[in-house]
Amino acid sequence: MKYCPSCGKAGVEGMKFCPQCGQSLTGFDLEEKQRYVYQPEASNKEKNWFERHLNWTMVLAWVGTYLIVFIVWLLVILMDPYISDDALGGISVIIGLIVSIAVGQWVLRKKNRSLAWLLICWTWFFLLIDNQSFMRDEYGRTMADYDKLIELDPDNADAYYERGDFYYEMDEYNKAIADYSKAIELDSGHALAYFNRAYAYGEIGEYNKAIADYSKAIELNPSDAQAYYNRGLDYHNKGEVPKAVSDLEKCIGLSTDAELTKAAQQDLLEIKNSP
Repeated sequence: MKYCPSCGKAGVEGMKFCPQCGQSLTGFDLEEKQRYVYQPEASNKEKNWFERHLNWTMVLAWVGTYLIVFIVWLLVILMDPYISDDALGGISVIIGLIVSIAVGQWVLRKKNRSLAWLLICWTWFFLLIDNQSFMRDEYGRTMADYDKLIELDPDNADAYYERGDFYYEMDEYNKAIADYSKAIELDSGHALAYFNRAYAYGEIGEYNKAIADYSKAIELNPSDAQAYYNRGLDYHNKGEVPKAVSDLEKCIGLSTDAELTKAAQQDLLEIKNSP
């Protein structure tokens, strides 16, 4: 069925011109024709700055992502000074994805698919590089580096200890405990291995073992305020309040770290005021 583009009157099969106004029949009614009319893109003068400079829009989105992440990190840290690095890393990834997807969709609507995918992929890549603690440690070493080091020097207690730290950061506590235990087997005076193994035991709820290791760490280093603090918290987790109070008070007396002292004072106050 063909329709007149002027008056919209339908013509019969084979008819080329409208019997009412003489216009050529197009095959579309008015509504359909309007739907298929080419809509020219806006001129550069009608476009805003971001539409005219999609490359710079992408760069600003990258920079803006880091700025937003920093501001959110700052607010979160102010609310909870003891929040973990893993939690902050998760926050940065979520924010990065939200910003990337939002800006990427906008760029796609501006008919620049390549820039949109570059924006999404590269922002994600930089976030991964910025939060790669699960792949490399603070010295830039990977798990394979520690495996190779232990293979070359199997009696190196520090290598097992450091690989244990790596496992701990990856939340693989049982593997971390195994490496700390090996470090202690090779060096019975390795106070840090006892301390970190205690920390790992605490993460899996093995408070008795954690307390035993903190006690050994304190025996090797009697001025370790952090060990007293951690042991005090584990005593509290077990319900042994007097011992928890004693360790926290000892921590406050030994500590030279203002943040640790403040944390111990707050925890001590909460324990004493709890029913």
